[in-house]
Amino acid sequence: MIEIQVRRDAIGDGVAVEREVVLAEGETLLAIELFSMTANNVTYAVHGVDFQYWNFWPAPEGRGVVPVWGFARVVESRADGVEVGQRFYGYWPMASHAVVRPRTLLGKVSARGFDDVSEHRAKLAAVYNRYVTADDAMGSEAVQALFRPLFTTAFALEAMLADGPGTLVLASASSKTALGLAALAKARGARVIGLTSAANAGFCEATGYFDLVLPYEQSGTLDGEAGPVALVDMAGNGVVRAAVHRALGVRLEASHVVGDTHWDVLAADLLPGPQPQFFFAPTVIAERVQEWGPAGFEARLAAAWALFAGSLGWLAVREIAGAEAVLPAWGALVRGEIDPRQGLVARL
Repeated sequence: MIEIQVRRDAIGDGVAVEREVVLAEGETLLAIELFSMTANNVTYAVHGVDFQYWNFWPAPEGRGVVPVWGFARVVESRADGVEVGQRFYGYWPMASHAVVRPRTLLGKVSARGFDDVSEHRAKLAAVYNRYVTADDAMGSEAVQALFRPLFTTAFALEAMLADGPGTLVLASASSKTALGLAALAKARGARVIGLTSAANAGFCEATGYFDLVLPYEQSGTLDGEAGPVALVDMAGNGVVRAAVHRALGVRLEASHVVGDTHWDVLAADLLPGPQPQFFFAPTVIAERVQEWGPAGFEARLAAAWALFAGSLGWLAVREIAGAEAVLPAWGALVRGEIDPRQGLVARL
């Protein structure tokens, strides 16, 4: 198998490594047929240690394997009830293949999929250990790979924010999580303001998800907004975050940090207003599953997905293949050079 390993201290620097795979009893080998490459993957790498993202797919000291979302097909199985040819959606390594240990019940996996019960993943966030049977009814697999994990985060954010302030300010508005949240919040009648780079402002306006789009440099002009307001920061840019806090003052009721698109720009001073809280999607998702029940959560998520998927006429999917294409694309993603109109999907 071919695996992309990146330097933990310089995540844009990666190499393709070939590894031999020998399955143990109870394990399954899958060929990864398609995975998405988004700012979400950069967040996994930035927080690889803090949130144990590096622990899902162990690598040599100083290196990490970036987790990705996509679709894979079983090519060899030593697990009862898992058959060659079955296809699953889930959380894979940036690699050509993956080895998992499916939990089976009475010698078979459920119609919905399986959980990976590999020992090294036992204490990691359960939402990432779940592999779902591929479903044609969900539509384009490229779109699913690009938006499904991010949209679930957006859905969890909207569930948390729905009873809060009527105005949302989204930093890094062109990120896929922000687009999903903006679409859902707009649909319920919230006022949605997007902050983005000057180069991406026109794109964000064209989606129709935002009432107002401002370049980052104009974040300080939010002082005219009526409160209460919630900031959802997916940029990780401390300068922008501070400008929003100062502009809104007491009208800023909540400040949430979701990702780190601009992961290399850090805050240098204390912020007025509410202390920013890091949003960890698996925790909120688990709370909503407990509140609504698994079936209720899935039904609400499916309805929200249908609403969002119908609005993606602006998306242009770009497919790449091979390490010679994936490595430079990963570097460009880390540097923030991918056009937001472009949905990048890959295979090795």
